[in-house]
Amino acid sequence: MDARVERLIREATATPVRRWSLAAGGVAVIAGVAIAAGLAVGAEGPAVQAGGDDAFAVAPGCDTVDPGAVESLLEGAELETAEHGRLDGADSATCVWTSVSADAAAPRFLHVDLTAYFTDRAGEPTGSESAAGQLSDLSPVVDLEGAAPVPALGDGAMVWPGASGGTGAEVAFRRDNLVVRVSYGGDEGDGGVPLSYDDARDGAVALGEQVAGSL
Repeated sequence: MDARVERLIREATATPVRRWSLAAGGVAVIAGVAIAAGLAVGAEGPAVQAGGDDAFAVAPGCDTVDPGAVESLLEGAELETAEHGRLDGADSATCVWTSVSADAAAPRFLHVDLTAYFTDRAGEPTGSESAAGQLSDLSPVVDLEGAAPVPALGDGAMVWPGASGGTGAEVAFRRDNLVVRVSYGGDEGDGGVPLSYDDARDGAVALGEQVAGSL
């Protein structure tokens, strides 16, 4: 396996915090919370489950992403990672597809994170407010060249150059208490030429629109 393919796999399977920090070009970006070893106990603090007003009681799984939409971006795509687990005050699913093992296919990756934030035990902030705050914390990426809002995905939705040499793309948007993050990148073909940012952006936005439509 060549060095570029190995790098693509590392980028596709990196944690959201690491990937989004790279995407911001060194700008400090808070991109979520780390998986907790245990949830806090007590009268206040992170909730262990969704509140009554939280639209998403759990994070949707990888079946939210249409296989046909994935195949259109990654020929011969294989689901490499499908994880679902609790965070402090949230529930999260991570899905990673790659085409690095497909014969004659361009080595590419697609990473989708879906995180449902719960209303705090004290009632503030609500899950929706926490999700909005997570999206707002990513605002420094709008200063990156090529970054732009994505009105079709709702208020605060953004697309910007990703971590794969500036040729991949990242998309983030919110639905109520759910934040969806999409990262897409790789090579144009099997010759090692990176996918252009325009193509990566269009692919990431299209995938985001598909996921949004299925929620």
